[in-house]
Amino acid sequence: MSIKNRRKKLRYGENPNQNAYINEYNKLSIFDFQISGKKISYNNIIDLDSGLRCLSEFNDPTSIIMKHTNPCGVASDKNIYKAFNKSYESDTKSSFGGIIFLNRKVEIKLSKKIIKNFFEMVVAPDFENNALEILKTKKNLILLKIPNLKKEKVICKPTLFGDLYQTNDLTIINKNFIKLASKKKSSPKLIDDLLFALKVAKHLKSNAVVLAKNKQTLGLGHGQTNRVDALKSAIKNRNIYFKNKLFVCASDGFFPFTDSIGLLNRYGCKAIAQPKGSINDNKIINYAKKNRISLYFIKNRLFKH
Repeated sequence: MSIKNRRKKLRYGENPNQNAYINEYNKLSIFDFQISGKKISYNNIIDLDSGLRCLSEFNDPTSIIMKHTNPCGVASDKNIYKAFNKSYESDTKSSFGGIIFLNRKVEIKLSKKIIKNFFEMVVAPDFENNALEILKTKKNLILLKIPNLKKEKVICKPTLFGDLYQTNDLTIINKNFIKLASKKKSSPKLIDDLLFALKVAKHLKSNAVVLAKNKQTLGLGHGQTNRVDALKSAIKNRNIYFKNKLFVCASDGFFPFTDSIGLLNRYGCKAIAQPKGSINDNKIINYAKKNRISLYFIKNRLFKH
């Protein structure tokens, strides 16, 4: 098949005045997964790629709501209905018009909850027939049935100077990914929350900060040009929706000064996970020890550009 024949026109590009198409290089076509809704756009595919990559980090029933390639609410729970509710409650304002990613089958109860609000797409491995009929009542709502897709070993990004290639970070984020740097150990539950937060931080645009509790994001900071502002953005959301909740914090890069860790301490952060490598690592460690904060260093930095 020629390259031209593999091209499929999209609704539009990043903006309505931009034309766009997709070149399909393998047997999988995004259009084969769509079961309802309006025509897929360029931005839809970019968000789909980002959301599915993030969702692949989680084994528990998990719901992710994406906006502009960044999660705005992520949660895991015993079942997918509870997980969705928690992800939506993480930031109800930003969730408006977002894309829902679920790693479990959509049932009737969940479909009724979803159609009460405006979303652009729902992506899940399967849908109950009755749930599907309920969701289809919103004609423009894009529904995609996508199973677990195999992660590629090498990823590519085009630039003005040529196509960049790098190995994909397939490191599993588990208890072996973190190492205690301060004296105080966290409880198993807080460790689970730290690992959950790190899985989310890995898929946020840098600088990235994730505040979490009970496997639910309370505040997200991403795409800021400095880590202090990323942290302040995350804390602002936490103060709106979860003011009295204690939490843990994950950062994709190190906090270079004690001002950030001091701010976290002031608002009730009980554990922090970040990479090491700052010239001020010892100052951060000493502050954590003095204030009885559980500080963990992570195996790899998690930047995303």
